[in-house]
Amino acid sequence: MISLALLVASTDPAADAGNAPITEIAKIDSIEDSFGYFHSLGRDIANWFAREEYHLLWLGIGVVVTLLVMFAVRWFLLCGLRRIAARTSGQLAEEIVLRIAAPTQLLILTIGLSTSRNLVHFPVGLGNWLSKFFYACFIFVVLWGIFRLIGVLDSYYRRRAELSTQQMNVLLVDMLRKAIKAAVWTLAAIFVAQNLFNLNVTALVTGAGVAGLAIAFAAQNTVANLFGAMSIITDRTFKVGDRVTIGDANGSIETVGLRSVRLRSLDGTVWTVPNRIAADSTIENITERPCLKHAFTLGLVYSTTPDQMRRALEILGEILDHHPAFSPEQPPLYFFTDFKEFSLDISVVVWFQTTDFVQCQKWKQEINLAILDKFNAAGLEFAFPTSTNYLIKQGV
Repeated sequence: MISLALLVASTDPAADAGNAPITEIAKIDSIEDSFGYFHSLGRDIANWFAREEYHLLWLGIGVVVTLLVMFAVRWFLLCGLRRIAARTSGQLAEEIVLRIAAPTQLLILTIGLSTSRNLVHFPVGLGNWLSKFFYACFIFVVLWGIFRLIGVLDSYYRRRAELSTQQMNVLLVDMLRKAIKAAVWTLAAIFVAQNLFNLNVTALVTGAGVAGLAIAFAAQNTVANLFGAMSIITDRTFKVGDRVTIGDANGSIETVGLRSVRLRSLDGTVWTVPNRIAADSTIENITERPCLKHAFTLGLVYSTTPDQMRRALEILGEILDHHPAFSPEQPPLYFFTDFKEFSLDISVVVWFQTTDFVQCQKWKQEINLAILDKFNAAGLEFAFPTSTNYLIKQGV
């Protein structure tokens, strides 16, 4: 004996066409009962088709109209609006139209089929499942369109950031893309949980908040590094290629990531500084200096006469005042300043109008050679550490 419980759908002839069929549980204990069940089911289906014949016709018309509208919109987007966008708004608008064409078609198909479905009176269970199915399709299509739009914007602004040769802009685009996608996924999950599965969203959000708080507390350094990266990006303290000093680390910025900043010192050593430390530290950006300052001292021997000292200052003026390395807004400074233990000192301060270290060294060499040549030609003698010892000879 076969014992099987099935859900039998039987229609009440007296019921209104808009009402759902009455369901009852029939217990099938024999093969004869199963034949009777399927015979009854086939009769009910035939009666349903007969009752909904007119509505099914309108359903077919609705499907055809939906398909026509869908292909018309496709033609308008790809042939009409795309050309208009390309002529008036440029490449970005054209890419947006091209990327949202397919999601727009599917959205129209989903709305059209869902609307046409309402013209037919399906059984309650089937009608509920169809409603949830079309609602899920609607959410999927909207998500698909949003992610395609995010992809277009991400590609466009990433290309612009790469052309600007600033990795900070690329990192900012990546962070915004990930944040927007996470927000979209979160909202979609809330809508699906509330409308399709009838879950208590408030309790879920509260639980997620508590769990997020626990995770954030456990991974507080990681979170701090992430916020440090956001601070570095928004403040634009430095960019890739800049030479900076962060605490004990001194070098050129190689990469800026979501967790750390990597520097390479002049001797090739690699420093990895966590973003939270970099954001809280005093950062010296050497590259941002508009010029390179250089101060040095020229010491002449004590036998130098006042006229020779004046001549030394004149020579420095001839060499420095019109040199292309210096700007008229920041002219070189040179003064006879000190009587030191073994020298008469001339203090010189110059500002090289460059941030190129190699070029600065070349200019220093050029100026030093000119000073050496002209001072030697003028008979000016450079001092060096010396001492004079006096021997006192006492009478015997």
